[in-house]
Amino acid sequence: MTDETCAPDNLPRYEIRQEPRGGWTIVDTLTSLPAATDGRDFVGLSKRDAEDIARELNLSAAEGRDPLI
Repeated sequence: MTDETCAPDNLPRYEIRQEPRGGWTIVDTLTSLPAATDGRDFVGLSKRDAEDIARELNLSAAEGRDPLI
């Protein structure tokens, strides 16, 4: 039995998606919701900021640390 809510091992947990109005959102692929920390969603970012933050979140997740503490 597999858990369909989990992202496959070869895919990043966090990815960026462009918003209709041009900003960028970091999405948690496990929940399909915007990633958030400290009550703030990672939405409306510049592409570069979204890429940088998503990269750091994915590195933390790959190391087994909860990146959103």
